Amino acid sequence: MQHQNKWFDKLYIENFPRMLKLATYLLHNQGIAEELVHEAFLVLLCKQNQLVDHPNLPGWLNQTLKYLISDELKSARHRLELPIFEIPVENTYEPVLSDLLPNGLTQKEQEILILFYEKQLSHEQIASKLNISIMNCRTRLFRAKAHYKELI
Repeated sequence: MQHQNKWFDKLYIENFPRMLKLATYLLHNQGIAEELVHEAFLVLLCKQNQLVDHPNLPGWLNQTLKYLISDELKSARHRLELPIFEIPVENTYEPVLSDLLPNGLTQKEQEILILFYEKQLSHEQIASKLNISIMNCRTRLFRAKAHYKELI
């Protein structure tokens, strides 16, 4: 057991800085990069009995990190990272979303954005309210967001 701890510690010390640099470069986020590098070492730790005699552990760690980064980038595309609008903190008056939307959005685009963001209705609820299919609702919302991004 002591031998395996030294084995792991040596791998960690030798490879962590390089892996962190690579992950930070690819993700442009130091915090997420550190988490993914640590996760790669956690996978190594879980599989250490299988990998003790592996001929190229730094390469294995790099490949594992690349898979983790790829998964993170794929899932990040489906998360809303930034709010669609900002409300000033010092202002106690909270404006209505319709006041913050840029000119140029159609009435239908404004309506679906308000239902989704301000009223926080699900796709199913919006589809029911507008008498459209759920797929149509998702498509309209996607297009409204895209148009909004073009306008701002």
